Amino acid sequence: MLKFFKYVLSFLCIGVLLGCSSDNATDPNDPKFDTPEEGIALNLNNTFQVIDHFGASGGFQDQWVGKWPEATKNQVAKLFFSTETDAQGNPQGIGLSLWRTIIGDGAADQANSGFSASNWFRETECYLSPDGTYDWTKQAGEQWFMQKAKEYGVNKFTAWATAPPYFMSKNGYVFSTPDVTSFNCDPDKYDDYANFLADVVKNYEDKGFNMVAVCPFNETQYEWNAEVGSAQQSGTRATNGEVATVTKIIDGVFTQKGVNAKIMIPEAAQLKYLFEGSGNTVNQVSTFFSPSSPNYIGDLPNLSSNIAGHSYFSNGTTNESLRQRKSLKTSISSFGLQYWQTEYSLLGTAYQQGKDVSTLQEIDYALWMSRIIHTDLVFGDATGWSFWTALNKSTFGDHPFRFNLVLYQPNSNGPAHTDGTYEDNKLLWALGNFSRFVRPGMVRFEVIDPDYGDTSSVENFMISGYKNTSNNEVVIICINNTDSNRELSFENYGDGFEVLNDSFEAYTTSVTSNLKRSVVNHDAIVIRGKSIVTLRATLK
Repeated sequence: MLKFFKYVLSFLCIGVLLGCSSDNATDPNDPKFDTPEEGIALNLNNTFQVIDHFGASGGFQDQWVGKWPEATKNQVAKLFFSTETDAQGNPQGIGLSLWRTIIGDGAADQANSGFSASNWFRETECYLSPDGTYDWTKQAGEQWFMQKAKEYGVNKFTAWATAPPYFMSKNGYVFSTPDVTSFNCDPDKYDDYANFLADVVKNYEDKGFNMVAVCPFNETQYEWNAEVGSAQQSGTRATNGEVATVTKIIDGVFTQKGVNAKIMIPEAAQLKYLFEGSGNTVNQVSTFFSPSSPNYIGDLPNLSSNIAGHSYFSNGTTNESLRQRKSLKTSISSFGLQYWQTEYSLLGTAYQQGKDVSTLQEIDYALWMSRIIHTDLVFGDATGWSFWTALNKSTFGDHPFRFNLVLYQPNSNGPAHTDGTYEDNKLLWALGNFSRFVRPGMVRFEVIDPDYGDTSSVENFMISGYKNTSNNEVVIICINNTDSNRELSFENYGDGFEVLNDSFEAYTTSVTSNLKRSVVNHDAIVIRGKSIVTLRATLK
């Protein structure tokens, strides 16, 4: 035993003599053996797209609320456009930076529009009469919302048409009937349609509205076919050849009449129609912008460099959702184009994620919409994003949570109603987590979350970052789709970036909150389960 201890002592002495200059300690509690947890990295110098806007469509229904008493409709407009806060700093509105308005087709002016009686609220007036005269007092509700948006500081407007006026159509209606299988406009009326669009947009411009784009064609992949008396809304199919032919005419008229707005085509019904398919209504980016295409119109001087698509039905699986955005991004980049998502609401059943609808809470719908916004921005590099539709009166089933930012109910079920009630939807405030804080001109920067890859992040925890290059403001949007809270730590805080007062303003949308403001230290940020949180600070 003595011999053993002498051996051990000799060994330790040799170790001390040989190892004093090198650290050979084997204590498992030694700090050097700690494995630091990797935090989220904000790479502010690795930037992507510049944000143009967040908007919403008045749809067919701002025409009704826009004629309600001032006290009611002013409160609705405040929700959409205000950037003001209450005494606690909570936003009073979502600060939209673009408003999308319809160019009416006159179904509301017809003695028999062919619409079903229950769809009166989707009938629109037309500024132009069959005799060729204009009545600029029509579409009073739409005009009221445009003016109110402008008063709140919204300086970008777009317009779109679902169909030509009924008196230019092949069948006398603003929807297709079985005998109309392509663009529902008489070819000898193409010039009339072009002049009509130019006159309406020029009227808005002369009134001081910055009309940045007009879409003459909407979701031309669909048939929009109905029997007279059962139509639900206006619309027309159009082949790519018809779109190209009419767009050339519109371009010439816009030049002749000095219209500033750009012509934005296509406005595809689904994202995949922009970059794939072999039919005569799909693969539209290549069809219209490849010089070798017989339908090439990419050199028209009044054509917008923004491509409009709708994110409906593109999210059946996470992998497919990401594939479509990444494919679209690749497709348009070679033509120097940018992607505007101009319509999305919770159509279809993908939002259910395999769950029983009766178990969904209002926040679940908001989380799903936020997920779509995130995928469009982060994987599709969208520079503009708009919701369809700002106002809706549908209350069937779970509809109150799917198709509107504000739900309204008229005081009588018909176009002669005089007033009504409204209530905000959680979708409004979730969109506000983006629109209120990610302002036009801000640029998206890289955010690396080591805990998740592309697919798992979209299904669990999403994070994206934006900065204002003129005032050093930084905005981080976190979407926690899980039931668990998550503590955030920033891997490169103090090295890659720092913020004033080492703190962020946090604006939370959750089951119990609508953009509720708080202040949190940079190292004490907790994103609650089932919440959307916008963090805002100023860089040092």
